[in-house]
Amino acid sequence: MLKVFKNTILFVLCLVVLSGCFTREGTIVGGKVHGASDSISGKYKKITGSATQDMKVKKGENWIFSFDDKTKQGTITAYVVDSNDNTILEFNSGKGENNIKVPKDDTYKVKIKTEEHGGEFQISWKKEK
Repeated sequence: MLKVFKNTILFVLCLVVLSGCFTREGTIVGGKVHGASDSISGKYKKITGSATQDMKVKKGENWIFSFDDKTKQGTITAYVVDSNDNTILEFNSGKGENNIKVPKDDTYKVKIKTEEHGGEFQISWKKEK
């Protein structure tokens, strides 16, 4: 019995480590928000809240961020912050793409904040080669 319990705990911890750290807070009606290692996306009738995905970055890397949303109502903002909560990049409603060069090894957070937002969005990122 103890062995099964230990294996279950180990399995859950592995899932958490491998999936990265995606969190969502707030209220969502009629849809979903998904987080992956390289994107956050959602489609819903209405959401008020936030979603956050961690990403590890290394000094000197160049990253490309793309944001697209289709807003029927409310507001949405996407942004990237460093481990000190300093805003590195920000997108408001619409479509856009921006590049950043990482000044030091860090863990960035890609965040989406919504207020009574209806529609859909996607923010994605990739390391430039």
